[in-house]
Amino acid sequence: MLLRNLIITLLLIGVPEIYGLGQENTDSLIKVLGQTKIDTSRSTVLNKLSRSYRNTDYNKSLEYAQEALDIAQKANFQKGTADALINIGMVYYRQHEFDKSMEYLNKAYTIFQTTKNNLGIATYFSSIGDIYVSRQDYAQAKQNYERALKMYDELQNIKGIIHANNSIGHTFSTTENYDQAMTHYLKSLSFAQKLNDKKEVANCYINVANMLNAQSDNINAIKYLQKSVSIFEQVNDSYNMGVCYNNIAANYIDLDSINQAMAYLDKSLAIYIKLDDKRGQAACYLNMGIISSKSNQHLTAIKYYKSALKLNEQLNDRRRIAVCIANMTISFLKTGKYNEAIANSEKGLAIADEMKLTSLQSMFYQSLSSSYDSLKLYEQAFKYHKLFKQASDSVLNSENRKLVLEMEAKYQNERKEIVISNLTKDNELQQVQIEKNRNMMVFLAVISVLVLILSIVFYRLYDLKRKSETALKELNATKDKFFTIIAHDIKNPLSAYRSVTKMLTTSFYELSEQRKLEHIRGIHKSSENLYNLFQNLLQWSTSQSGSLQFKPQQLDLAVLAYKSVATLQESADKKNIQLQLDIKPGIYAYGDINMVSTIFTNLISNAIKYSHPDSSITINSTETGQFIQVGVIDSGIGISKEDTGKLFRVDVDHKTIGNSEEKGTGIGLILCMEFVTRNGGKLWVLSETGRGSAFYFTLPKELAKMNDKAGLTKMADKAGVVYNVAHHDTN
Repeated sequence: MLLRNLIITLLLIGVPEIYGLGQENTDSLIKVLGQTKIDTSRSTVLNKLSRSYRNTDYNKSLEYAQEALDIAQKANFQKGTADALINIGMVYYRQHEFDKSMEYLNKAYTIFQTTKNNLGIATYFSSIGDIYVSRQDYAQAKQNYERALKMYDELQNIKGIIHANNSIGHTFSTTENYDQAMTHYLKSLSFAQKLNDKKEVANCYINVANMLNAQSDNINAIKYLQKSVSIFEQVNDSYNMGVCYNNIAANYIDLDSINQAMAYLDKSLAIYIKLDDKRGQAACYLNMGIISSKSNQHLTAIKYYKSALKLNEQLNDRRRIAVCIANMTISFLKTGKYNEAIANSEKGLAIADEMKLTSLQSMFYQSLSSSYDSLKLYEQAFKYHKLFKQASDSVLNSENRKLVLEMEAKYQNERKEIVISNLTKDNELQQVQIEKNRNMMVFLAVISVLVLILSIVFYRLYDLKRKSETALKELNATKDKFFTIIAHDIKNPLSAYRSVTKMLTTSFYELSEQRKLEHIRGIHKSSENLYNLFQNLLQWSTSQSGSLQFKPQQLDLAVLAYKSVATLQESADKKNIQLQLDIKPGIYAYGDINMVSTIFTNLISNAIKYSHPDSSITINSTETGQFIQVGVIDSGIGISKEDTGKLFRVDVDHKTIGNSEEKGTGIGLILCMEFVTRNGGKLWVLSETGRGSAFYFTLPKELAKMNDKAGLTKMADKAGVVYNVAHHDTN
């Protein structure tokens, strides 16, 4: 979701500010400036020059705005001062220096309030909304755009109404609420048509096209963009023609129509070069690099990325600098230039850290992890994999937190409407009943899924039973005992879900935030346990039915162990447990990769579950004749000698084993035994109550080495998930 939002945001044409809409003729303005002697007039012309360079040259735009500000302040020209502050603030906004932008916009707002300039105040709210969009705080953005829209309505400022509706539409489109987005875009289009403003109509078509692109309807998006091009040709607006050509190219990239995309980028680039528009040129070069990458011409792609990077550095647009570096890093990975990939990732990461660009941080961590992994520097690879996972979780948590806040705000509004409308008690009871019914439907849906899964398991067990008539009675007894245990483990979390969701439904606003968080965490923990149970249960039942495919191959045990440790690191961190990996790269065994991965994951997960906080777990390996022996050793609660004999039995309730508060069904260990045996090895445990446990398993070894070059190529391909980091950058 987050990455797609980044793509959509980059696609949207920038909504011009209400002050000084459209491109000014810079040559004529410079000529007028030379003939103007009055300070207030010079300030006005300088502000127009600043706006005319806002898309093409940030430094010039800032220079003219600062000069306008100095002149206006000396002349006590309030309007000129406020305009200059707005211009400076919007240049910093374009450079993604949002704190500086806010500082200057707030100064302008103070002047607008003092002079009772309502049009200026509306412009301020619109500009603040743009900043919140860039920060991905769409609720705040929408609130500011709506305040601007209200003021434009009162002022009967049609162009302001058009742009406010477009801006509100952008927030809905970015959050994938396409119906609401279309409503506001059509409102803008209606006002633009009434105003008979062809350029505004064309801008509305672009917004509709961007929304269609977000829904992957690229063909119709191109049609709307071509309608915009026709209008811009009529009014001789070459700048916006360049915008349309770039966006058309972006849609052709999505359609994998490389030749058409490159043709439109050539047109767009020619316009931007003629206008000396560095920002547009950089966008074209970036998309040309993406096209080259998709065509596996990575050296050419790097050249385009470097051209885009140079221009963005001249503009001091640090966010787009980081985006260029991210794309270039992937091309370095694809060409096996891992040291260059590392150097560029570190450079880009410094910018992402400084600007708190969480999604880009995640991408650079992943690139570093992949690069070090390809160089077989597993310690560094593991370090950055952990950081990548943390950053990815942070992005997800941020998205979830915003969603919860939006849902809560929506519910609060609904409650206010109920109070204002003086709904009767019957209506309130009806609403509660609807909510209960909804919860019951969710509960029944969960039960249905569980019944389906259990039905599959029962069927497979029944099929196995049919094929083994001599073991019918024993199998039936084992099945009954086993499913009694499983049913008990499913019942507990479902009971917890039911009670907690009921409490949250009936007492949501009476509970403290801390209590809500505790309940949600409890649900999350139960769902994790239930998911792991289902996963192991389905794997075990598939194994029992004989339908599980067995594909043995040469396995680098260090790599498999490293991936399992990386997956479980978060669980270990919660108990401050150190996972010590003592398997050297190049230790090869022979087995099925999925089965052996499951063995590692289950044994390490169990060790974490039954270890004391602030302890350590060691995963090691030794060669024993024709086998590799792997050990997972903890210093946790341990298991008695009597109980160790029950660990791998289906007919034993594993909740009766040991005295740990964290109990399990034991299906994970049973699955490990099945898979180790299937791979020609053995599994056993050495343990003592209070002194920890050591689980060992063996796998047959193979002397032949893997092809290192093939391994590096595979790792480079794996890193390609970062590929679309800057997909379809436009103005």
